[in-house]
Amino acid sequence: MDEAPREADTIGIIELELLKLVRHLETFGRRSSLYLHVDRAGYLALRTLEGMGPLSTKALATALDLDASTVTRQITALESAGFVERRPDPTDRRSSTIVLTSEGRRTMKGVERERRQGMETLVSDWSDYERATLGRGLNRLNLALLENGQATKDVD
Repeated sequence: MDEAPREADTIGIIELELLKLVRHLETFGRRSSLYLHVDRAGYLALRTLEGMGPLSTKALATALDLDASTVTRQITALESAGFVERRPDPTDRRSSTIVLTSEGRRTMKGVERERRQGMETLVSDWSDYERATLGRGLNRLNLALLENGQATKDVD
């Protein structure tokens, strides 16, 4: 009988802490110089292209779990900034492949370096075990969001 109240409290804590986390991240993003050259959505697209290599718009949209129209707008902005190029797909000339440029890679690496330094500062007094536990927990949460259809297709 003790399990139900404890479970409800745990879920309540998770719900409230996630709400606070989102608020803190939004505030951090507004106060930070991280995204002067590329916004958060663009940064994630660049990281995805770096990790997976050149992709079609559809494949990039699938990897980001976004609608193709949303990714097309992101690609247009990234292309205008010189961070990606559209190249004809060698197997289907009607399609294009999105390729990360050297300027895109340089910009993405700069943002990544700054983000990692900020994260290192936040968890500098945490043990390796605590860091690994957080990483695994966040990974599981993101997978659960995707698997349960809670990740919104229009959120960048």
